[in-house]
Amino acid sequence: CISVVIFHFSWKMQSDVWGTVSPDGAVSHIVGGNFAQSAITINGWLRDFLWSQASQVIQSYGSALSAYGLIFLGAHWLWAFSLMFLFSGRGYWQELIESILWAHNKLNFAPAIQPRALSITQGRAVGLAQ
Repeated sequence: CISVVIFHFSWKMQSDVWGTVSPDGAVSHIVGGNFAQSAITINGWLRDFLWSQASQVIQSYGSALSAYGLIFLGAHWLWAFSLMFLFSGRGYWQELIESILWAHNKLNFAPAIQPRALSITQGRAVGLAQ
């Protein structure tokens, strides 16, 4: 809940408050778009806030900063992937661990390790550590 409030506040400030004033008195905000119309739907959040901020990362591929753009996208992919397991609870953590152990067993990295189910306490501890 607090993350939604922080996200909402940062978008509101960037679209309606923060910006620069040109010599003729026009205000240029950091983010374009109409916050009052776009903030009422998830599609508006994705289209008008997240994608408008993504152009700098997308354009970095053709520059000397391309490595940083790829690191940024990779880190966000890893973060989103880990959130999938965090939000889903014990079942997906168990699936992830069993998949990793199965791959190790199949490739003979560690054939002696056999997967075991996580207890509810262990699943919560893994989610908390995440």
